[in-house]
Amino acid sequence: MPVTDANTSVEPPEPVPGAQRGLSRLTDGQLALVASGVLLVLGAWPLALTDIPPYQDLPNHLATVVVIENAARYPEFVFNGFFKTNAAFFVWLVFVGKLTGLHVAARLFALLVLGANAFVFPRFVLAFTGSRKRMVVASLLMWPMIHNWFVSTGMLDFALAIPLSLAMLVAVERQRRTPTVANGLLVSALGALTWYAHVFPLLVVHMLLGIDAIVRAFRKEAITTRAVVLPILPVTLLVLSSLYSQLLDKVGPMSGSVDYTTMLPVWELAYNAWAEWMYGFSKLSVTSIVPCLVLVWIGASRRRESPPFFSKYAVLSLTLLYCFSPYIVTNWFHVNSRLIPYIWMGLLLRVPETLPRKLVGLLGLSAVLYSAGMGADFVRLDRERHEFTAGIPFVPDGARLLPLIFRHKGTSDNTRSLLHYWGYYVTEKHTSAPLLFAHSHSFPVIYSKPPPVRFNHLVLEGFAANATDPTSLCVRLLKGNVVENDCDAAFRAMWGGFWAEATPLYDHVLVWDGTPEARALIPSDYIPVFERDRLTIYERIPTAAR
Repeated sequence: MPVTDANTSVEPPEPVPGAQRGLSRLTDGQLALVASGVLLVLGAWPLALTDIPPYQDLPNHLATVVVIENAARYPEFVFNGFFKTNAAFFVWLVFVGKLTGLHVAARLFALLVLGANAFVFPRFVLAFTGSRKRMVVASLLMWPMIHNWFVSTGMLDFALAIPLSLAMLVAVERQRRTPTVANGLLVSALGALTWYAHVFPLLVVHMLLGIDAIVRAFRKEAITTRAVVLPILPVTLLVLSSLYSQLLDKVGPMSGSVDYTTMLPVWELAYNAWAEWMYGFSKLSVTSIVPCLVLVWIGASRRRESPPFFSKYAVLSLTLLYCFSPYIVTNWFHVNSRLIPYIWMGLLLRVPETLPRKLVGLLGLSAVLYSAGMGADFVRLDRERHEFTAGIPFVPDGARLLPLIFRHKGTSDNTRSLLHYWGYYVTEKHTSAPLLFAHSHSFPVIYSKPPPVRFNHLVLEGFAANATDPTSLCVRLLKGNVVENDCDAAFRAMWGGFWAEATPLYDHVLVWDGTPEARALIPSDYIPVFERDRLTIYERIPTAAR
């Protein structure tokens, strides 16, 4: 049974001629399956082009699994357990990876996430609008949301939690309308699965439920509080437990902090609302701007509609929270960006039953071009991965390898795809992992004891990119209200202090796209053993041993 708002009327579909007549004979479930299949093909076929998806954080996660499975080699880290939020992907990699290998396991999980998006999103629209026509129109607009930005960045646990949380909302509405033990158990189960993937979407779910209850109270509509609250209560306890742990987390240098300084101007917020949900890797997927603009127009013109949980008050609240939320809260990053998917979902629920034929054609062409561009980017990014990992044969097993990444972006404009390619040296050669995610108890591993702040991965990963040459260093210092009269001396002092601490710790150094100024300051004990294009591998050979 579709879930519809009390004010929504559902008219029987009008007869349609020609090729559309076949679709009209399909049941709602069959039509949803067709929509899901098309969306999945558009978003997932590039996975067949490479042996590992080119997702930003993925190599770091693969390195984490190697650390977990070889604990004796990595005494600087300690296993933190799997019974926590943000653990689904790591559990998958550990256990499925034993059967298939890490690369295949990663591809399968990516396919699982894309499949969950393609399966849930059309049914979410169908359930909350009660209109198969609106589901079809929404499907014409949601294709860039299947392989969305959170997938491209490798935030796969969070990416999986989004469709799970939407499915939970559908189950909650069904329980509100038809309270049964089975529906209540489904709400609890979907909430627990969402929590295991990532807790943040559950915060949004609780917010939407609260706003919906207030709106219904003002309208004097019946609210089946007990039937809804009881199934959600166990989920709420899981959320509160995770929030408590997050607030007490004291592992990373950003622990307990809230970055109110990174507040973006309106134009950048508008750009990110598109780029951090619908945009792919590069300008080859720029056609995703078409459904973005169409949805904005639809949302503005049909703003008075009030689908369950996504009334105009809820969408406005999500938008304001997105605009004024900080970038960092405790050890969470991209905090405001995590609200973006739910704003777009609220707009999807407002689509009409038909669109102009020319617009439908434009959306179809845009989808094909987007999908083709995504495939081309997979190939280009994989070529860049091979360039980055070409030095693996020249690094011995168990080497203490220090990655210095001077440039985080390459082929991809919209992700820092180069930042974590060092992780493949860990998976292949069990090298050290100084840039491993270990700053929060939400990850499976944390530091056994906090390293010097300079070598905490949150600091180390940006050091080389922020110290490329004397002039850029002084510009950055000036932005922090620090005036340096002798830029060359400051540059030499910064790198000198860094190498004084790093040299005893690391016997190999990986330099990616290093500047001549920075490379000139690498200690003479380090000798290049491999150089190709933008990559140089150094080995430490003390002068006395030469």
